[in-house]
Amino acid sequence: MNAYLEKLREGGLKVTVRRRAIIELFLNQNGALSPQDVQSSLKTRFSQCGLPGVYRNLDAMAACGILFRIVSFGSERRYALCRAADRTKHHHHIICVSCGKVGNVTECAFHDGMMVNGFELLNHVVQLNGLCASCAEKMRIDQ
Repeated sequence: MNAYLEKLREGGLKVTVRRRAIIELFLNQNGALSPQDVQSSLKTRFSQCGLPGVYRNLDAMAACGILFRIVSFGSERRYALCRAADRTKHHHHIICVSCGKVGNVTECAFHDGMMVNGFELLNHVVQLNGLCASCAEKMRIDQ
């Protein structure tokens, strides 16, 4: 928890009770949550908890590297906690398309400044989608 609170401070954000509650919520999850999921959970602790404020907090936490926004084919936004041991080092995320479990990938063939098909790479964002071992096994059994 302390590392995430420090990341808030480094990002120029205040450590508020609500932001602490959001981090705790994600720490207790092993997958992604929608802003509506977060709001629903926070309403049990806070009498007033508007969806616009939840969106602002989630986006601010994504901007400072605590959360990351999952790219999905649907229109629903989803966020997950970045659990990389060293969030300052280059890494990517892999998401189970069945259960939503999130993992980290530290190997990457790309680096800033390299040439790719005549383009100089400035930066990149990669999200890998797949099946976690548990869901893959379940699919094999169900077939």
